[in-house]
Amino acid sequence: MIGFRDAAPFWRTAGWHVAGVLAVLAVVAWLAPAPWPTDQGMMEKVGQGVVVAGCADLNCFRMLVPAVLESLPGPSLPRWRVYAVVANAAAAVATGRLAFALGLAPNAVTLTIWLAALGAGSFSTVYHPYNADPLVLCLAPIITLLLLRGRTMAAGMLATAGIFAKEFAAAPLYIAAAASALQREWPVFRTRLALAVAVTAAWVALQLVLMSAFNYSYNDNPSSKPLAGGYLRLWLGHVTPATAAFGLFGAFGAVNLAVPLGWRQSPPALRALCVGAIPALLAFVYVATPERALWNFYFLAIPVGAVVLAQVPPMLSWLFVAAYTLANFRIGAQVSQVPASRYALAVSIAIALFAVVRAWRAPRSSPELSIATP
Repeated sequence: MIGFRDAAPFWRTAGWHVAGVLAVLAVVAWLAPAPWPTDQGMMEKVGQGVVVAGCADLNCFRMLVPAVLESLPGPSLPRWRVYAVVANAAAAVATGRLAFALGLAPNAVTLTIWLAALGAGSFSTVYHPYNADPLVLCLAPIITLLLLRGRTMAAGMLATAGIFAKEFAAAPLYIAAAASALQREWPVFRTRLALAVAVTAAWVALQLVLMSAFNYSYNDNPSSKPLAGGYLRLWLGHVTPATAAFGLFGAFGAVNLAVPLGWRQSPPALRALCVGAIPALLAFVYVATPERALWNFYFLAIPVGAVVLAQVPPMLSWLFVAAYTLANFRIGAQVSQVPASRYALAVSIAIALFAVVRAWRAPRSSPELSIATP
């Protein structure tokens, strides 16, 4: 488990970051076109009925978010987009808090917050808000932080509530369990694994109750057919190699370039979490849309990339944030009022490459290394 680190410095500046990312996400919500195709009809039906007998859709099993949002007043799309904006901003701050607790220096924590909030995956859920992703993306870093703080019961309760929104809420439990095994913390590993299995059992029980008592089904959803190749097989059959490569790269954009070196320079606890996440990553890439599945793990990938990107001068790091954001306006939010993503993407790639070279050449004892000293 991670040691104690006074969180007061983080929260003293967090408010300014919340205001900033909320403003950008609100602009995305305002400019993004109406989503198409959309799950709006199904999510509204689930929300209004909560349990809908005979429901034959994967979203039927994910009733928490629609049940809450459909009980609120106001037009549908603005209501769901407000939810996506608020949840993604909260997810970014929670990821920053996790990065701070893991030992990243303030400049890397700041970058973590902004890159998490303004990524393609975040923007895509604002563009198409009719899903549980924003909530579960917010829960993932919170559950992980609770586990690292030794608050196992609170993490388990939050994950149990989360599985009523989407099954990924259980993933941080397995990731943290694997990380503790890698660090040879065997009593902690057994506790976390038992908790993960218990939450998964609750999720399986939910599926079985809905299927047996209310005639629910997954219909013909490829995600429910792992022996037939899952969603990955369908995805590979409908995209060209170039499109597949760009889709996977676009999930994190130029941050991808900083991740390998960032992993080497990250604190041991963060490295262990990243390695522990590999089985879950492979599983979700197999059963879900790969680029969407990749973004589920933003709360680990973004801090790792930020370790390297924070080692350039502040002007360059903020230029990277601006270019990264502008590219994702097109890649994630489908906003056509901004220039084509390739221009901003090229700028962000150039800065990322410069950051990697700079970090590679810097001595490990350099004060610029974006890990806080004890």
